[in-house]
Amino acid sequence: MVLKITSSIIASLFIIHTIAAQPAVEDFKKVFRLEAVQTSQPIKIDGKLDETAWQAASVGTDFWLKVPYFAEGADPRTEVMLTYDSDNLYVAAKCYQQQSVIVQSLRRDNYWDNDGIAILLDPLNTRTNGFLFGVTAVGVQWDALRSLDNINSDWSNKWYSDTHITDEYWSMEMAIPLRILRFEEGVTEWGMNFVRNHMNENEYHNWTAVPESFWPPDPAFAGALVFDQAPTPKKGNYNFIPYVTSSTSKEKEEPLQQSFDLGMDARVSVTPTLNLDLTVNPDFSQVEADQLVTNLTRFNIFLPERRTFFLENSDLFSDYGYPAVRPFFSRTIGLDADRQAVPIVYGARLTGNITKSTRVGIMNIHQAASDVSAAQNQSALSVQQMFGRSYVRGYFLNRQAYEGWSQIRDNYGRNTGVEAGYVSNNGQLSVWGAAHQSYKPASAAGTGFYTGGLAYTNPNWEILVANGYVQENYTADLGFVARIENYDAERDTSIRVAFNENVANFTYRWRPKEGIFMRHNVSFFNTYWLNTDWSLNERLQQLQYAVALRSTAQFSINYSRQEINLLYPFRFVTDATPLPADNYHFGYLSADFSSDERKAISWSVGGRTGGFYNGSLTRANADINFRVQPWGNLSFGYQWNRLDFPDEYGQQTITALLSTLEIGFNKNLLWTTLFQYIDQEDYLGINSRLQWRFSPMSDVFVVYVDNYDILRMAGGRGIGTNNRALILKVNYWY
Repeated sequence: MVLKITSSIIASLFIIHTIAAQPAVEDFKKVFRLEAVQTSQPIKIDGKLDETAWQAASVGTDFWLKVPYFAEGADPRTEVMLTYDSDNLYVAAKCYQQQSVIVQSLRRDNYWDNDGIAILLDPLNTRTNGFLFGVTAVGVQWDALRSLDNINSDWSNKWYSDTHITDEYWSMEMAIPLRILRFEEGVTEWGMNFVRNHMNENEYHNWTAVPESFWPPDPAFAGALVFDQAPTPKKGNYNFIPYVTSSTSKEKEEPLQQSFDLGMDARVSVTPTLNLDLTVNPDFSQVEADQLVTNLTRFNIFLPERRTFFLENSDLFSDYGYPAVRPFFSRTIGLDADRQAVPIVYGARLTGNITKSTRVGIMNIHQAASDVSAAQNQSALSVQQMFGRSYVRGYFLNRQAYEGWSQIRDNYGRNTGVEAGYVSNNGQLSVWGAAHQSYKPASAAGTGFYTGGLAYTNPNWEILVANGYVQENYTADLGFVARIENYDAERDTSIRVAFNENVANFTYRWRPKEGIFMRHNVSFFNTYWLNTDWSLNERLQQLQYAVALRSTAQFSINYSRQEINLLYPFRFVTDATPLPADNYHFGYLSADFSSDERKAISWSVGGRTGGFYNGSLTRANADINFRVQPWGNLSFGYQWNRLDFPDEYGQQTITALLSTLEIGFNKNLLWTTLFQYIDQEDYLGINSRLQWRFSPMSDVFVVYVDNYDILRMAGGRGIGTNNRALILKVNYWY
C-alpha cells in the first residue's frame, strides 16, 4: 500500500489548524449543564406541559445558531426541561415562533425537513456514540443511533411522545423508557444535546455551541444531563416481536399461490449495556420497496439495509473498509442477487459495551438450502476499543456451506481485518489505516485489502487524502467489492482485476451572514485508480461550485475530466458492438437546481452534456412534488439519457420514471404507493402499501405488488406480466 501525502498538503493542514483552532471540547460539559430531578408524580404525554414537575424543572435555553452560520443567541427562543422516574426519562420543550409550523410529511423518521426538536443522549459518555430521539411539531417520531462513522436512521424503538400547538409556541413531551437505553449503574451525568429545526427561516439551533463544521447532534460536543440521583438500569428488559404474514401471488403463467408464515424476533438485555437480538424464521422480505436507479457505470450499485434485526449497533460490523469495499454488508444475508428472500432458520446477535470504552459484536445466522445453493452458516465477530475519540478495532467473518448439518469442507469464505484511527480531541483531524485479508479454499496469493488516509475539517476547509489497495484475489462473501469484477462483453465473463484507488479532495466554503445566499462551496475532487504495474486505470477530476440559498433552494455546476484505460470490451448500448479496450479521454459539464422545498409545489432540474468514452452522453432530469401540509405528497420524476457512439457501437435512449404518492390519514395510518419504470432494467412495477400503527412499534401492513417485464420485440416493446402479489403482515411488539 502506498499513501502519498505531499509536503504542501501537510503544510496547509498545519497553517489551517493554527489559524482556526476550535474551543476545547472537554469544557462543554462544564459550561452546558442541565439538571433532571426525579419526580413521583405521573407525567401525561400530551404535549401540554401542565404537570407541576415541569413548573419546578430547571430550564435550558439560550440556544446557539448552527445553520446558516455559527452564532450565539438563536432566535426564536427554545426552552427544554427534563425529569425522570424509575421507568422513564421525560423530556419537554417549548419552541416559540409566530409563524405557522412547517411539516412536510406524517411519515415516521422523516424529520430534518420539518419543524421539530430532537435530543441526543450519550449515557456512557463515549463522545462517539449516542441515541437520538426527535419529534416534529405535529408529533411524528424520529429515532436513530449515532456512531463514530455514521447515523443509523433505520433503527427504531418503542417510546412515547406528543405535541401541542398554540399561537405563541408549540410544545413537546416525550417519555423514553430507561430500559431501551444502555447505561452504567451509579453514573449521575450523561452526555446530552438538543437540536431544533426552525424551517420558516431554514435554521438549525443547538443547545451547546457545536462548531460550524460538524453535524448538529455530534456527541463530541454534548453538554451534561445531571441527575440528582443516578438512575437504575432496568432488570428483566426484554421484548418479543412476533409476526404473521399471509400472501396471495401469481407469477407469469404459474397457478395462483397462497402462503402463510409466522416467526418472532426478540431483544434481551444481557447487561445494562449489552443487548442480545434473537430471531426465529424471520421475515426478511421487504415491505418497503427499493428505489431502483439508472446505472451508467461499469460496476454494480448496492442498496441500503432496512431490516430491523441488523440495525442496533450495526456500525460494529458495517463500518469496516470504506464505501467502495465493505467486508461486511448485511444485505448479502437472507437475500439473493435478485433481492429475493432465502429462508432463514435462526439468527442471533450480541452487541454493545462490555466496558465504557470496549464494544463487542457477535453474530450467527443459519440460512436454509435453496434450489440453487447449499445451506449457509454466516458468523461475525467484532471488537472495538476506544481511546477518547480514537480507536482500534478488528473482526473475523465466516461463511460456511452445509449439507444437512455437515460442513462442505471446500465451500467457505472468511475475512479478517484490523483498523486503527486517530481523531483529534476537537474532531478536526482524522488519520486512519487498515489491513484486511480474505481466505478461500486453495487461496492464491494476493488476497489482501489495505487502506489509509487523513481528513481535516474546520469552518472553511474540508480536506481528504486517502488510498485503498485491493488485491486481485480479495473476496468478501459477506460484503462487497465495487470495482474488482470487470466485465468482458466479448467473452461474456467477468475478470478480477486488482486496483489501487487514490483520493485527494479539497473544499473551501464560506457562509455570508446577510443576503439571500446561505453557503458557497468551491471544491476540487481528484480520484485516480492504478493497475498493479502502477499504470493508469482511470482518472476523474472534478471542479465544482455549489451554493445554498436561505430559501432552501440549491444550485451546483460541475466540470469533469475523465481518462479511462478500458481493459476489456464493454457494451453500453444493447445489441451493439462493444467498445474496444482502449484509452479514452473525455470531459463533460453538469448542473443541478432545486427550488424551495418548503413550498406547496417544489421542483428540481438537472442535466449533463459532453463526452462519454468515444461518444457522448446527454442527460436531463426533472422532478416535481405537490404537497398538502402535512398529510399529502405526490411526486413525479423523469430522467432521460441519450448515448451516442460511432455507428457500430450504437445509439440508445435510456429513460426512467418514478412516481410516489404518500397520504397520511393521521400519524398512525399511512398509505404510500411507488411506481417505477426503468427501461434499462426492462422493469415496470407498482408497490402500494397501507401501514396502520395500532400500538407503538406494532403494525399491520397491507401491500400490493404488481411487476411487469418490458419485452423487446421487432417494431417496438410490449409489457408482459411478471408477478403480482397481495401481502398481509402483522407484527406486535410485546
